[in-house]
Amino acid sequence: MRRALVLGAGGFIGSHLCRRLVSNGWAVTGLVRDPSDPHVSRRLAPIASDIDLTIGDAARAEVLRPLIAQADVVFPFAGRSGAADSMANAAADLDANGHGQLLVLQLVHELRPQARIVFPGSRLQYGRPKTLPVTEDHEQTPTSIYGIHKMLGEHYHRLYARTYGLATTVLRISNPYGPHQDRPGGRYGVVGTFLAMAARDQVLPVYGGGRQLRDYLFIDDLTELLELVAVHPAAPGEVFNASGPTATSLREMAEAVVSVVGSGTVVDAEWPGDAASVETGDYVGSWDKAARVLGWGPTVGLDDGLHRTWAEFGAALAEST
Repeated sequence: MRRALVLGAGGFIGSHLCRRLVSNGWAVTGLVRDPSDPHVSRRLAPIASDIDLTIGDAARAEVLRPLIAQADVVFPFAGRSGAADSMANAAADLDANGHGQLLVLQLVHELRPQARIVFPGSRLQYGRPKTLPVTEDHEQTPTSIYGIHKMLGEHYHRLYARTYGLATTVLRISNPYGPHQDRPGGRYGVVGTFLAMAARDQVLPVYGGGRQLRDYLFIDDLTELLELVAVHPAAPGEVFNASGPTATSLREMAEAVVSVVGSGTVVDAEWPGDAASVETGDYVGSWDKAARVLGWGPTVGLDDGLHRTWAEFGAALAEST
């Protein structure tokens, strides 16, 4: 039985990853900072008895030491999200997304050098793409502190792989969405935010006419790839885009949300200043390398993914009313 350590197990990606690993027979230890957070408890409730849930701060070595010492694969997903938010608090973003990754690497090198590590990078590392679709060799010129710190974390992982032989793999993740992403009022995870707003029959604002392209990646496709790179013999030392199946404009996505939910209104809106400064324009990632090396490709289209996401969200909403 493989033993996985998921740091940030209560987050959107981390909780779905825990579910997938448990269902496939892994022994899973999940680290969460605040289990009383209703989002965390709701996400982990279906597998609460199936994982070893540990409470603690992923930035503290004394918390991580005993966990890393027993892990076969480490998924260091604890951190901060959000490009605009990172510009307002750069030091906190560095602590979470820079220093946090370095601490994990140092402890794996010291305590468990045979373990694999899967680093969750971001498509925001690329900045404003010069060509589409974006391949892994595209230059990285981030438009935000968040993108810079994700790039920094990646370089830490690749350095430890070259210098100490650690089996690290980097995924540059596109625009993931799916059940349990919703946080009303939040700005990270636009699909989840729009679903929550549409459920309340609110206005869904699209900036810049909503023409900017994205490749929305359903969470099940992403967790399939995460598990795959954790075990595939060709994955260590590599960087892969984790991208959605097709290019979709922001307006098309918003209109699809309104259609699926049956309420809400899509309207044009002016760019908020902080969001405009970090906007990257069109982004569509190439997943050709993952297909060629790993045999992976995204299979869930946006319409199917939205219906599956809304089925969970709508049921949870009905239970709470």
